[in-house]
Amino acid sequence: MEIDFRALLFASSPSRRRHAPGAVAAVMALVFAAAAQAQSVQPNRYGPPEPVPPSSNAYDRQRQTTEDARRRQDEASRRAEQDRIGLAIDANRRKFEADRARTERDRAAARSPAESERMRLDYEQRRQAYEREREELERQRADAEARPPAQP
Repeated sequence: MEIDFRALLFASSPSRRRHAPGAVAAVMALVFAAAAQAQSVQPNRYGPPEPVPPSSNAYDRQRQTTEDARRRQDEASRRAEQDRIGLAIDANRRKFEADRARTERDRAAARSPAESERMRLDYEQRRQAYEREREELERQRADAEARPPAQP
C-alpha cells in the first residue's frame, strides 16, 4: 500500500487540503504504532523455556522443580570436584618440575660428589612422593567419573 503524500498535501480541492495534515498524521501514527509494537516484543534470549509437566498438580510441579534443582546441584558439584582434582594434579606437576630444576642446580653447585649423590637420593625420595600423590589424585579422578549420578 503506497500513499502519495504530495498528492494529499498539494491537492487541488480545498477540502482535501484542509484534511490532508490530519490524514498524514493518522498514517504516521499507525506506522509508529506498528514499529513500537514490533520493538516491544523481544525474543527469549536465554533459550527455550523448560517444558511444563503434563500434571497440573502443584505438588507434582514443586517436586519436579526440587528434583531438577537437586540434579543441577549434583552436576555442579561433580564439575567442581573434577576441576579441583585437575588443579591439584597440575600443581603437583609444577612442584615436581620446580624441585627437579632446583635439585639439578644444587647438584651442579655441590662441593663434592658425595654431597651431589646425597642430593640425588633426597630428590629421588621426593620424586617418589610426587608420583604417589599424582597416582592418588588420578585414582580420585577415576572414582569421581565412575560414580553414578544422583537418581531423582
